[in-house]
Amino acid sequence: MIKMQIEDRNYKIADYLARSNDFYSLNKYQLVMNWLPKQEHLRVLNAGCGSGEMNLLLAQNRSWQVEAVDIDEEAVSLSKQLKEQTGLDNLEVFHSSIEDFKPTGYYDVIVSNDVLEHIKDDINALEKLCSWLKPGGYLCISVPAFQLLFGYHDRMLGHYRRYSRQQLVNRVAQFLQVSRVRYFGCVLIPVVLFYSTWLQKPYPVEQVQKKSFLVGVLQKMLAWEVRYGSPWGISLVLLARKF
Repeated sequence: MIKMQIEDRNYKIADYLARSNDFYSLNKYQLVMNWLPKQEHLRVLNAGCGSGEMNLLLAQNRSWQVEAVDIDEEAVSLSKQLKEQTGLDNLEVFHSSIEDFKPTGYYDVIVSNDVLEHIKDDINALEKLCSWLKPGGYLCISVPAFQLLFGYHDRMLGHYRRYSRQQLVNRVAQFLQVSRVRYFGCVLIPVVLFYSTWLQKPYPVEQVQKKSFLVGVLQKMLAWEVRYGSPWGISLVLLARKF
């Protein structure tokens, strides 16, 4: 059975609650959206939906039928609250692990952000996700990058690992044809290295948010990365297709 690594619940819930104002995550989600197909009437799964911000982006296309699933009850509760607040009737949220989830059918698109690092047997989880895709369907995933950056943040969230580009490609290529892969969040490497890896402390999120000029600069730099790319980053984003 696939089990989650030990995590700090208070830290994880705080991370959920900060996500709606997390310009790093929101820019990464926009990168994922830019890579997804633009056709109408697609069946979409958000596997490991967390607090639900990605659900809203996916369900903004009202012709898409979006399903979202997460193993964490708090995440599911937050995702359902967001659904109710926005009145999206093309979104359904389920409480389940990936290994126990029973899809209602095959999907055109599966999105999974920051999930595989929580799962000990990530290859088995990938195989599950890929088996739910229609022929020609797309899988888009993001994971934390570079094992040398593994630190306090990873342990508090129950991560088993961070990934190199080749590790991620090799895992996915067992099941799908990889179309695109790139790093994201280059500007934040010094922050992760200094606070999480070296000092073994949480990120100074509240202090940064109080400095509007710094937030503005970081937002612009991350938006630039979404558009033009970067040679390194704290995350990897990958798009693959089933043939």
